[in-house]
Amino acid sequence: MSAPSVERPQETDATPSAPTAKGRQAPVKAKKKFELSRRARRLTLAVHVVTSVGWVGLSLSMVVLAVMGYTTDDPAVAKGVYKAMYVFDDTSVTVFSVSAALSGILLSWGTVWGFMQHFWIIVKWVITLFMTVFAWFVIHPIVIEATKNTADAGRGTPEPGWPAEFLLWSVPMLFVLLTVAAVVSVYKPWGRTARGRRKSAAARRTPAGRASATRTPAADASAARA
Repeated sequence: MSAPSVERPQETDATPSAPTAKGRQAPVKAKKKFELSRRARRLTLAVHVVTSVGWVGLSLSMVVLAVMGYTTDDPAVAKGVYKAMYVFDDTSVTVFSVSAALSGILLSWGTVWGFMQHFWIIVKWVITLFMTVFAWFVIHPIVIEATKNTADAGRGTPEPGWPAEFLLWSVPMLFVLLTVAAVVSVYKPWGRTARGRRKSAAARRTPAGRASATRTPAADASAARA
């Protein structure tokens, strides 16, 4: 008499499972990568574009004011110029620069671009971080100094002092850096970093990665604008 046959369970590609109290196998949920939803991605992109463009416009306005403050011989004009620079720097520039930086980080982490996976993102982030720190901890105190030097100016020649000379070259430098960051974000040069290449290669070895092999950051950006 032959022994009863025992059916073996078929091997599948299901997600690995963990034993439960009754000995059954419960599926283990894979850790989901943080990713912005379509609506959140659009909102974050809109905030990033508006604040970045606004920051560029404010920077250009600061350049014009710095040149006027250095070249004018009118005490009233000098007083108004540096007062306006102080107001812009203390309010709008701070809000727009911080908002642009934070929304840029969120877009990098929450989309297929990935943070620290492309050289252009790193370059843009370094430029943004440098400008934010330099503007707040270097430019801002010097603008305050120039404002104090011209606040009590009489009818004679305005004397903002050395702050006027410093602002004359430092403020245009920030505007140039902002322009470079804008150009880099449009052309997206230099390709992936070593970390980005490793993650891309690892993703292609998984079924999900092979299925989404045709999904590129450019396609994702186009979908966000759709």
